[in-house]
Amino acid sequence: MMVVKGKVVGMITAQRARLGLVAAAITGVVVVPIILMTGARMLRRLGHWLEPAGSHRLLPPSAQQQPQPSKTSAEDFVGQLTPSWEARSLGNPALDRYPHCSKTLPRTPWDLAIHDGQLYLGLGNSSNHGLTANAGPVPLFAYDIATDHWKQAATLPEEEISRFSTTGSELWIAGADARGSWRWGNLYRSSSADGQWWQERRLPQFIHVHDLAWHRGELVVVGNVPDAVTTGPKQQRHGSALGRSSDGGHHWLVHRLSGWRAAALLPVDDQLFAVQALPGPAQRRWLDAGERLQAFTAVQQWHPDGSWRPRLDLTAAVLLPGVNAPGMRSVWFTRATPSGQAVAWIASIGPWESEQSQRAAFVASRFSPGAPDVQPVALPSGEQAMDLISSEEGWLLLSSEKIASGQWLNRIRAVTVAGLMKGEQTPSPKPWASFETPAAAWSLAGDRQRLFVGLGHPPFQREPSPNHCPAGAKLSGTVLEFRPQ
Repeated sequence: MMVVKGKVVGMITAQRARLGLVAAAITGVVVVPIILMTGARMLRRLGHWLEPAGSHRLLPPSAQQQPQPSKTSAEDFVGQLTPSWEARSLGNPALDRYPHCSKTLPRTPWDLAIHDGQLYLGLGNSSNHGLTANAGPVPLFAYDIATDHWKQAATLPEEEISRFSTTGSELWIAGADARGSWRWGNLYRSSSADGQWWQERRLPQFIHVHDLAWHRGELVVVGNVPDAVTTGPKQQRHGSALGRSSDGGHHWLVHRLSGWRAAALLPVDDQLFAVQALPGPAQRRWLDAGERLQAFTAVQQWHPDGSWRPRLDLTAAVLLPGVNAPGMRSVWFTRATPSGQAVAWIASIGPWESEQSQRAAFVASRFSPGAPDVQPVALPSGEQAMDLISSEEGWLLLSSEKIASGQWLNRIRAVTVAGLMKGEQTPSPKPWASFETPAAAWSLAGDRQRLFVGLGHPPFQREPSPNHCPAGAKLSGTVLEFRPQ
């Protein structure tokens, strides 16, 4: 009997030993990797927060990776061109990076800039939603105007290139949505002296940089940081921020605001103003839940002592004359373009009741307390203001309108401060160049003797399905050149 018991006890002991080995194996296969992965994440996070500020040279890709866009004749898709003008297609370099027909958003040339004989193209998609969300890293394409040749100057660790800014011999890019940690925000610059591109990773905790400007020797930026306020859930504390640097971007002072994002810088009459995105119903509820709505002020004015002070008189109604319910609609300010002592901008305005979303242009010649002077640039119903560039007389305004044929009717108008003040440009400035294309015109660069236009995704429309290629979708990313005959 004892022998039998011994056998039973031995069997139980052996079985327990086997179960122990299995448990140990499971621990080794499951628990240890989890510990290692957790440790790796902690090390990465620690590395992000210990990352020093610095400048990094961005190298161009190899010759084998350079774009070689085909150039479809402009006559094949540009119609109804003003008789005194001729058009030429420069090709679609964006197809190299975003080849699928449905990727119309990241191929869209959000901005064009001419610098040192090169035409630069801003691409990508910084949205967190949709089929092509967060479309970086983004190629920086440049067209050599003299040699008629495209190249990729660099690859930016961003989801989108949406804004170029020129100052003296330098071209700057605001880091709209940096890839990587939020320890530092990005600016990018290139100088005519050497033609190299540099990443300036020095902005403290900027998630987004939407605009930059030089004012009285200081570099100023607007955007968004993760710790704009100190109340509410930690993941809901992100919001507007303004940064200024007196040493060319090496060191920064940051001013935090209660709004969602600071969108644009408006230089008016030798003064500088920062404007926040105006909250629509959903954002107002979000701000109110975080006890931030009451403190929200649309505009801040920069003062010579380095401080920012709210301008309570510059309300949504003042900034958006002629717009219904301006204080209740979501508004994004973009394309702020100074000319002389005045500034023009485009407001992307959300829907309200039966009114559809719209892009409208405005000009300000004065923001004096008690006597601001802001005028709308009147456009026909359905016509969207798309881009602005400065000219000797004021601005050239690019607009686009979808017409009954399914084409987009694109117009370029000359806008002057004097004409707006005298009412000479009401109901709308007469276009001096127009043309039709299957895709909307988004961006403009050049002058009256040579203009460049970028075609892109239709404004306020969803991305096309990967299984459907609508007419004109392949043309998104195409750049056109126009010259007077």
